[in-house]
Amino acid sequence: MTAVVFFVLLLSLVSCSLAWRCLGAPTLHQARQIDASKGLVLATNKWQQNFFLNGLSWSYLHGQRMKHITTGDTGTWGVSSNNQLYKMIGGNFTRVPGLSLSQVDAGGDGFLVGSTGSRAYCLRTAFARAFKGAGSVSWSALPAYSLKYYSCGLYGCWGVDTIGRVFHTRSVNPNSCSQTGWQVVSSGSLKMKMVEAASNGLVFGLSTAGKVYLRAGVYASRSHGFSWSNIPMGVAMRHLSYDLGRLWVVSNNGMIMFCMH
Repeated sequence: MTAVVFFVLLLSLVSCSLAWRCLGAPTLHQARQIDASKGLVLATNKWQQNFFLNGLSWSYLHGQRMKHITTGDTGTWGVSSNNQLYKMIGGNFTRVPGLSLSQVDAGGDGFLVGSTGSRAYCLRTAFARAFKGAGSVSWSALPAYSLKYYSCGLYGCWGVDTIGRVFHTRSVNPNSCSQTGWQVVSSGSLKMKMVEAASNGLVFGLSTAGKVYLRAGVYASRSHGFSWSNIPMGVAMRHLSYDLGRLWVVSNNGMIMFCMH
């Protein structure tokens, strides 16, 4: 390891060790999942009802109920209890015909990604941005890996497979969904439930034990980073998202908090 690389790693680890301050968010009874992007915060609850944060309270999004919801460059999308995909069009969730998904992420630059629970897919810009409620879309399958969770951010995409291993690819072409190749991100005995990649380059992981981690040393020339640094929460978490300086977390008992560094 060169002196420069060692110095960058040391700075990253010191930065990660600084305390995060967490506060309780406005109450959403029995929250289950959360997604934040460009200042908008969305959440679902135990009954798969959808909400957005409106000042100091949560406002109900009427219509189709979702177990997973996401918002980003290509709009707002959701997955229903029977794994049907929807896109928000004109204030209503509109069914997107075709592939059934268990999780979806709109964090990519002009494209959409998702997982069936065992296989990952990408929807290129021509379909993701253009879909307005009519016609069909065509997904590109990710070969080989059995990814149950898939998320994209500033420095590529991250995935978690069915046994908790973490994978990373440096870039995805939004026009073709072609990728630079995936590599396993070593994490020892740590098993992840999900990894979320933010638009500013930060990457967070949530272990199967409900612990929250920040990926240290992620930058343009080393987009997979160096190591995982634990962010103590005190209680087990079930979901997380990051946007504009705030890490949003949902605890196993359904409480939402936001944390700042």
